[in-house]
Amino acid sequence: MHDLPFQSAVDQLSALASGEVSSEELLDVYLSRIDAHNRTLNAIVTLDVDRARRDARNADAKRESGAELGPLHGLPITLKDSYETAGLRTVCGRPHLRNYVPEQDAEAVRRLRAAGAVIIGKTNMPPGNQDVQADNPVFGPTLNPWNTARTSGGSAGGGAVATAAGLTAFDFGSEIGGSTRIPAHFNGLYGHKATWRSIPLIGHVPGGPGVGRWGEIDLACAGAQVREARDLVPILHATVGPPERDGGFSYTLAPPRAGELDGFRVAVWPEDPSCPVDHDVATAMDDALNALKAAGAKVELRPSGLPGDMATSHDIFLRLLFGAFTYDRSGLTAASNTALLARLAQHPRGEALYALRGTFQSHYSWLQADVARHELRQRWTEFFRDFDVLLMPVTPTTAPPHHNKPIDRFGRRIQVNERSRPYWDQVKWSAIANVAGSPATTIPVRTGRDGLPVGLQVMGPSGGDLTTIKFAELLGRELEGYQPPPAFM
Repeated sequence: MHDLPFQSAVDQLSALASGEVSSEELLDVYLSRIDAHNRTLNAIVTLDVDRARRDARNADAKRESGAELGPLHGLPITLKDSYETAGLRTVCGRPHLRNYVPEQDAEAVRRLRAAGAVIIGKTNMPPGNQDVQADNPVFGPTLNPWNTARTSGGSAGGGAVATAAGLTAFDFGSEIGGSTRIPAHFNGLYGHKATWRSIPLIGHVPGGPGVGRWGEIDLACAGAQVREARDLVPILHATVGPPERDGGFSYTLAPPRAGELDGFRVAVWPEDPSCPVDHDVATAMDDALNALKAAGAKVELRPSGLPGDMATSHDIFLRLLFGAFTYDRSGLTAASNTALLARLAQHPRGEALYALRGTFQSHYSWLQADVARHELRQRWTEFFRDFDVLLMPVTPTTAPPHHNKPIDRFGRRIQVNERSRPYWDQVKWSAIANVAGSPATTIPVRTGRDGLPVGLQVMGPSGGDLTTIKFAELLGRELEGYQPPPAFM
């Protein structure tokens, strides 16, 4: 039982299927660990113990009856607090939603329940998903289990910490610019961003609550954080597919392009002057390259056919991102607007200008960015005719210290090799896949000089989720992979 909460979800599903453990027993293991460690980490912000216990008992009874079971049957999981949950509060880090209790599940949550998942509770995040850490005025900050003085990452930071520290089998999240992959990298996990629009976000906040729940915010997509890459496969099988309103349209994941590392054609983008990486990330890339070469993979550094450059891609991303965020203006408070204008006065051509322009851009300006996005997506499609995957950093550094400036979003900095860089450099590498609409999977590679996990990410063609997951699984076996944080074993 000591190792059980740190096992992969696939191994736990096997233990459930064999009768080695019951769903209710596994739930009790996780509830015990939550009771012991969540007060310190602040990863899970809302528990649903009575319903979870009832669902676990029903799962055990259904298994005993010989009924047909779903791919996640009896597995206790958590959800990012941006998904509506019937009868259970959905706060999304927003003070005005502190007491919001939906009457219905989000579509992805409904599918997870139908697949047999037992939902323990909801995990912490920043207000409206709009930060690279999990901290908000309602619940406060989530702490990194490898070093509680460091950030969890975000926006799905609570879920990453819960998964890394063995408080859940996995966390189901969402992202718009790296929100699953960045915290996975900071906490030593495999994190996956699904192909854009492959999993419906009906009932995700934002757009919801209210009538907005039927919309799906541009760029946003579902994802998950797990301890082994293969855990992502049953999650996708449970959730991928069109909403009912799309009628006869269907979506089928393409099979993996290769089954062993020597069958993969790997492009590598190790660095970029627009977003320099530190020594730990560069060393992780060296480790990965050595492992790939030893395995016989076909590797090409900085291929000439890379679609565009990071600066151009990121400009498109920012215009689309701020266009998407204008739907939810609850974060535009007097304090945040004052901080934005102050930073704009200090740095008239800096990041605050992008935010201001993007938030109040014209429809025509957004349409120009949308056209540029689809042109770039086509170029990525052509790129992935010659390569199966693209390996690159997730962020420039390991998890930085808590910034303690929740309102002053453009007054923060990070340190990259002892040099000050903009805080929002943390999303530049991840945003490449968001603009492309492509799947991407984070791989835990090694432990850095500061004792924190270091990961890389692999991006693939749209619909190629199983390709990036398979590659991450194979490469992760050759590297350090997931390790439980020692202080929370």
